Amino acid sequence: MTDRSQTPGRDDVLFAFHEACPRPTADQIIDWISRYPQFADDIRAHAAVARDWAARKGLPGEQPSETMVARAYSRALNALYKADAEAKPAEADAAQSFQDIIAARGTSVAALAREVGGTVGIGRSVLADLVNGAMRGPVGARFLDAVCRAIAITHARFYAALEMALAAPRLGLARADAAPTVNARSYEEVIRDSDMTPEQIRYWLGGD
Repeated sequence: MTDRSQTPGRDDVLFAFHEACPRPTADQIIDWISRYPQFADDIRAHAAVARDWAARKGLPGEQPSETMVARAYSRALNALYKADAEAKPAEADAAQSFQDIIAARGTSVAALAREVGGTVGIGRSVLADLVNGAMRGPVGARFLDAVCRAIAITHARFYAALEMALAAPRLGLARADAAPTVNARSYEEVIRDSDMTPEQIRYWLGGD
């Protein structure tokens, strides 16, 4: 019989992870997630913070520039994206496209945009680019959390659907004699090129 009293809790796992991996690499993140899949999201979040703080050690005490902050945030996002892409949890075996997920919940891209945007709002074109395979990862943390919350999926299932969308992009009603192609843009490009207000753009490009 398994002694459940010996099963480490979330805080114990995160503390051990912090002690063992003060500046976690993608391989270390993947290893710890495979050992404690029930705390996968917590481990990823802690790793992003740990990498950010480690990157700041030894820097002068003045306020960092916007460029420095953007680079640190981008590194954290890329580390999380790589961990999500390489971990390949069992649920990814039953991956669904964004269209299938949205249809299964009886909603639409327009309705999803309203739910994801909340009180801040988000351009419908942003969700359309995501669903149609015109947006590359990694995406912003706020956007990722909002979409996953709106359609009730995990981060791993989101990126599995994103890979499917990029592999089979859609052009909607576009007409052409030759086979159409889609030039996927980065998340930042999609946000900046949208018709959203400057305040909305800053929000969706920012971090929590």
